[in-house]
Amino acid sequence: MLTPSPPVGEPASPSTAATRQLLTELDQAKTQRFHFRTIVIAGMGFFTDAYDLFVISLVIPILGGLYAGGSLDPTSKGLLGAAALIGAAVGQLLFGYLGDRLGRKRVYTITLTVMAIGAIGSALSVPFAGLSMIDVLMLWRFALGVGVGGDYPLSATIMSEYSNVRSRGRLVASVFAMQGFGLLLGAVVTLGAVFLLPTLDLSWRVVLAFGAVPALLTVYFRTRMPETPRFSIATGQVGAAAKAVESLTGARVAAPHSAAVARPPFARLMRIYGALLLGTAASWFLLDIAFYSTNIFNPTVLSEIGFGNAGALPLLDQIRTLALGNVVVALFASVPGYWAAVALIDRVGRRPLQYIGFAVMTVAFLALSFAYAPLKSVIPAFLAIYGATFFFANFGPNTTTFVYPSEVFPTTFRTTGHGIAAAAGKTGAVIAVFLFPALIIAYGPSFIFELLAGVCFLGFVATLALLPETSQRSLEDVSGEDELAVLVRRFSTYLRALSLTLAQGASALRELLTDPSTRRPEKVAAIRAIEHRADEEVHRIFVELNNRRLSADVRADVGHLASALDDIMDGIESVSARVETYRLDATSLELTRFADIVRESVDLVGEGILALDELYRGSTSGLERSIVEVNRLENEADELLRGLLGRLFEGNDPIEILKWKDFYERLELITDRCEDVTDVFQDLKVRYAPGP
Repeated sequence: MLTPSPPVGEPASPSTAATRQLLTELDQAKTQRFHFRTIVIAGMGFFTDAYDLFVISLVIPILGGLYAGGSLDPTSKGLLGAAALIGAAVGQLLFGYLGDRLGRKRVYTITLTVMAIGAIGSALSVPFAGLSMIDVLMLWRFALGVGVGGDYPLSATIMSEYSNVRSRGRLVASVFAMQGFGLLLGAVVTLGAVFLLPTLDLSWRVVLAFGAVPALLTVYFRTRMPETPRFSIATGQVGAAAKAVESLTGARVAAPHSAAVARPPFARLMRIYGALLLGTAASWFLLDIAFYSTNIFNPTVLSEIGFGNAGALPLLDQIRTLALGNVVVALFASVPGYWAAVALIDRVGRRPLQYIGFAVMTVAFLALSFAYAPLKSVIPAFLAIYGATFFFANFGPNTTTFVYPSEVFPTTFRTTGHGIAAAAGKTGAVIAVFLFPALIIAYGPSFIFELLAGVCFLGFVATLALLPETSQRSLEDVSGEDELAVLVRRFSTYLRALSLTLAQGASALRELLTDPSTRRPEKVAAIRAIEHRADEEVHRIFVELNNRRLSADVRADVGHLASALDDIMDGIESVSARVETYRLDATSLELTRFADIVRESVDLVGEGILALDELYRGSTSGLERSIVEVNRLENEADELLRGLLGRLFEGNDPIEILKWKDFYERLELITDRCEDVTDVFQDLKVRYAPGP
């Protein structure tokens, strides 16, 4: 007999029928106006994020020409490019933590306000207190980055927690895809500024200040958004969750009082979710090394290959040409990549999109590295391959690394986990921005592309090794929060298959006991084969238990069910072996009735397994029938055993007495094991049944 592995604890959210019904209403709701409004409100943050983060790539050449004698030194260029990214990493950690502590809504408007202040401060940078204008700009860019970073975990989590299961990937990815338009607008605004404004000094200031406009336009609408129902449930505010769900779906659900979910220690969370945190953080870290190397220094790369002969042009014309190059890359590679991901993420799945994106980026960077010299002389061919790295980054890992952390962590750790993963990404971006200027000068673009190919290959490996598929699964199922959902959705198929095997064994035993003289060896062998198949199914269940992040209760419940079902089949096989050993040739009415009781009890156990689905939907009638009827049959088996033993002890042959006593007791033990299964059913009913 197989035994379960030691239980491992896991945080769980309230699992009452009312809260599950609220979550089911959210998961099954049609995509409607509220979802699209949330995409716009959350997406404007990412529109602004992309504009603010990447427009610096066009401002840096202007600053070099105006204030640094033609070009900024690599250190200053790296610090200027990295300042907002460092701030973003800080903001992701800070606001991710606050989002789980104070609520998503309470801190959501703060991020846009910080972004707007940082953008305006950047535009007004002047020498101050002994600091140069470039130094002051770096400080304002850091402050801007704090707001940008805070938007990542909050926007992703809010959209994810409001989404339905069917379209969650598409909805969250749509928020992130607004980055593409931010990238495009940054290039367009820069073009307009350098063409229309009288001086370059005014142009770069207007370009940076414009980043405050979409942020300020969106702040009010964020204040009107309700708290997500999932966070309300996790904090015991089920009434607020019910109101939010009703406003979204029209469904009215009773809202009983519920206790807030206890926040487990960080060390315990790491034991449970550490591998997932490593997978999301590592893939985002590796992606951002490649993504920011090419995006922030896109003008540098375009200048290196002689795009528009930019390097030989006067500064103003050079900026215009490079901005036009950014428009071309954004319009034909970046933006289509984002929206291709939106279209396919729920059909293809997160995991395939991510590893396909990393794989194509690896191949494209290798091609750019090994064939750099000939491709450099054929600019359309170079731009096609170079553009493919942007398209497949946005089609794959740049989108999926944003979506994944909003799904795989529990509600009480969701924005924190997302913030940690995103901060790991920005750490990779900072490394890229610091190293890129020096490396491209020391080793040239060919070496850079080869290095980025290796980085993308590591991302491909990390995706396959560490990340699961989350498409078409509820957040509670993915994160393991709803214990009953985990039990029903992850294990009901295994348990049903095992109960069907037991039913075959019970039917085979009845056939053997009602006619033991006909083909007895073949019947016994058939039961033994069924018992072996049941052992294999039980083994699969325990392998699944060991390979999944599960709470102690789920491990115990599934382990007890599997063990009790295995004991039933062991009992059936044991009785059939005694028929062969004792050379049983005749039957009796009592023996036939015993066989019927066993078969009926096993069938009722199977009905109880099926009724777990009903329990998840809030109905206990199926489980109650199984519990009551199995108990009745077990009592009948006890009475039958007592009568048989009474008559048996009237005999004089001690061998016969011991033989039949052993035989009858083993039959009755099967019904005891069936009752053991219903004891687990009873525990589940008490724990998860709807309240009065």
